[in-house]
Amino acid sequence: MGMASIPDSLIFEFLIRVPVKSLSRFKCVNKFWRSLISNPDFMYTQLQTTKSTLINHHDDSSNCLIISYLLHDHDHNLTTVHFYTIKDHHDHPSAFLEFSAQVTYDSYHFLPPCNGLLCFYSARAGIYVCNPSIGYIVRIPDSIASGFRLLSCGFGFDQHTRSYKIIRILEKVAADHDDGLRIEVLTMGVNSRMKMIYGGFRFPNRQPPVYANGFFYWINNNSSGFFIQSFDIGSERFGIIQVPENVSGKDWRLFSLEELGGDQLCLVDLDFEMEGKKRMDLWMFKGVSWVQETILHPSEPLDATRPVAFHSGEILLHGFIRGLDPCLNWYHLQTRRFRGAYNYTGQILSPYFHVRPYVHSLVSLQL
Repeated sequence: MGMASIPDSLIFEFLIRVPVKSLSRFKCVNKFWRSLISNPDFMYTQLQTTKSTLINHHDDSSNCLIISYLLHDHDHNLTTVHFYTIKDHHDHPSAFLEFSAQVTYDSYHFLPPCNGLLCFYSARAGIYVCNPSIGYIVRIPDSIASGFRLLSCGFGFDQHTRSYKIIRILEKVAADHDDGLRIEVLTMGVNSRMKMIYGGFRFPNRQPPVYANGFFYWINNNSSGFFIQSFDIGSERFGIIQVPENVSGKDWRLFSLEELGGDQLCLVDLDFEMEGKKRMDLWMFKGVSWVQETILHPSEPLDATRPVAFHSGEILLHGFIRGLDPCLNWYHLQTRRFRGAYNYTGQILSPYFHVRPYVHSLVSLQL
């Protein structure tokens, strides 16, 4: 049977199950395949199929992380960003260079991936969005606001409109209080636009807003204590989530918010004075309530490590724990055992890197 006689629907069903690297090459087969693979509806369906497969596949080898790091050429005022993907193959763990690109010379904050896209930014160099799987990178246009500078930003996806949004938090150059803050919401899609929100909110900890389940979140505080500020990516409205009652009286500076993959929002207690710094408490947000999990080490401190991923009952810790593998280790919440992960040390050229769960996709932005 010739290819011309294969129904388009079968070609569609076949292609959405093909790896992204192969799909990029398959664009050269003919005009129809190129048009199909480049169609936003196909990209969305392929992404959802990949996510569903990963959720239903419990083999550790399906775990994919992306490592992002910078190398600076001080002599030529150049910064190169490198992206490696790594998989948890017990027998042959390895890192694969996905993409490298030169960007404006500076240090950058990396945000967790969203549908295969990674956003990173600096106050001076601005905001970049990259898809390492397809070698795509773009610099987001700067704010047109005069007298403001970039303080922080978040990057997320509006499920209802299938558009990507950047929440850009700006501060007045001369201001020394929160009245000098404003938000710009950049929508990137078929109907790209920018919306400005002036004042009326606080942003005390200066850490990037965390995106999960259609919301941006950050830690906020008032005279009654601290709480989680939310910003609905669809309605573009603020909300409040109360923190667990037994930590509400603590100093908000002892906590951080993390997204551990799969839209899992996590509040991390960084009060490492408990039990000789060998204990770390995590609070997982389950939509209406918090569920506490605890990481315990029998002898070594945990204050030089942070949780970065959650999969099949295990937390991935990034940082140093004496006696364990360098940088990355899994902790099983039920057995309370640690295991090393990802022996890639000969391939990553910098000890300072950002690591998060990753899903390959064909997605790029419509600016």
